[in-house]
Amino acid sequence: MLSKITLIAAFCALFTLFELNSSPAGAFSSGPFASRSGAPALGGFPQETSCVECHTGTANSGGGTFTITAPANYSPGQSVPVTVTINQAGRALFGFELTALNDQGQKAGDLVSNDGRTQLVNGMGGFAGRQYIQHSFSGIVANTPNQNTWTFTWNAPAQNAGRVTFYASGLAADANGSVSGDLTYTISRSINSGSTPAPLGQFASASAASFAATVPLTADGIVAGFGSGLSANTAFATTLPLPTSLGGMEVIVRDANNQTRNAGLFFVSPNQINYLVPTGTANGVATITVRRNGADIAQGAANIDTVSPGLFTANVSGQGVAAAVILRRSNGVDTFEPVAQLNSAANRFDPIQIDLGTDADQVFLIAFGTGIRAAPQSAISATIGGTPSPFVVVAAAPNFAGLDQLNILIPRSLVGRKLLDVVFTAAGRPANTVQISVK
Repeated sequence: MLSKITLIAAFCALFTLFELNSSPAGAFSSGPFASRSGAPALGGFPQETSCVECHTGTANSGGGTFTITAPANYSPGQSVPVTVTINQAGRALFGFELTALNDQGQKAGDLVSNDGRTQLVNGMGGFAGRQYIQHSFSGIVANTPNQNTWTFTWNAPAQNAGRVTFYASGLAADANGSVSGDLTYTISRSINSGSTPAPLGQFASASAASFAATVPLTADGIVAGFGSGLSANTAFATTLPLPTSLGGMEVIVRDANNQTRNAGLFFVSPNQINYLVPTGTANGVATITVRRNGADIAQGAANIDTVSPGLFTANVSGQGVAAAVILRRSNGVDTFEPVAQLNSAANRFDPIQIDLGTDADQVFLIAFGTGIRAAPQSAISATIGGTPSPFVVVAAAPNFAGLDQLNILIPRSLVGRKLLDVVFTAAGRPANTVQISVK
């Protein structure tokens, strides 16, 4: 099925006249507030308000006409002329607002003002990321008797985006000094892409810690997604909260309850995107869609569960020595030590033997994972070399999205055991096995 982009045009109450100290003034003569297009609820976005938000009456009851003129088809990257016309007998003031959205309610393509009768504004709050074109002060007066027309350009996305639908809501004001008597209209019109969209590429997601393809993901879990031809460039996030758009790339998660959310992005590259499953993603099968410059390019599915532990490893493979440090508590003093060192000849990290010190020392393995934080403390455990640890605590790591920290006390009975497996379990699910070495 072709994906759909929605161009939502609104002609709102942009110029109500009122009297203040016996002097008339135009409330919206220089342009309405953004996000008054009347766009329907799409993806995670709520429905936008329209002209009837501020003006009395019932839409489409005034006997006027309201039309949208555009080509029957468009091609990717094409500059598409769009003309909006509203006609109402006895009226001389009109205005409009328009936005171009895809099926998920996000900005698609770019709107361009061609003259001084229109202007561009950006959405805010719950509608941040959307772009709008609306009348300017010089564009409110009818350009022919009882009628106003605006022509502007919509630049289609660079990638084929399927059907485009224009939704419009408009108003003709009577300039009587109040909101009564103004007339609102709504209309929609669809055009189609001139070519068949390319099939979506494959996008496979796995825990960025374990890389196990068969285990579930979790809300607030760090994920590595793999495909081909994803991003044109490599880009890294540099801020928290994580951006939901990076290098023109987006990852959209539609959960088992059909709720759609944008994932935070750690980095994007041609063959891999690391992302954070959005908070609130429901358990069950989720659809993961990759979008580049407003067009869907790849898609996959992933099972979501409450807890699915994965431990990071030094070699970023899900196997071998843990990505961890040692916390040594000796005579009331805490020090940190590495558990791995780079073997440059083999181009890998090898374990460093951990000295458990004297009987008075406590030595903790500070490991890192993801998909763990929702497990109750009573449901977590760890063994090292088959020996249960007497103390295991898990918490969200500070200042890093999706990262969980594990504090595991290393039993002194392991002295001299050398290379040992660390097996961590949360809510009955084992994580990938990692290793340390004890002197």
